[in-house]
Amino acid sequence: MNRKQIDNLSKLCYDMIKLTIGLTVIGNLISDKFSLLALCIGLISAIGLLFSGYKLDQKEVKKDEPD
Repeated sequence: MNRKQIDNLSKLCYDMIKLTIGLTVIGNLISDKFSLLALCIGLISAIGLLFSGYKLDQKEVKKDEPD
């Protein structure tokens, strides 16, 4: 993958974090009952996406460093 593809993929991961957290919180506020399971799944998904985006950003930085 080239640098632009890595950058776009890391941005996608960060955008997906926003959507996941937003849907989890808003979904729990809108529904009649609070779902701890949905909140936990959303938070775990967000943490996984954060880790993926961070690793992709690190890969990009390492690629740009001089040898």
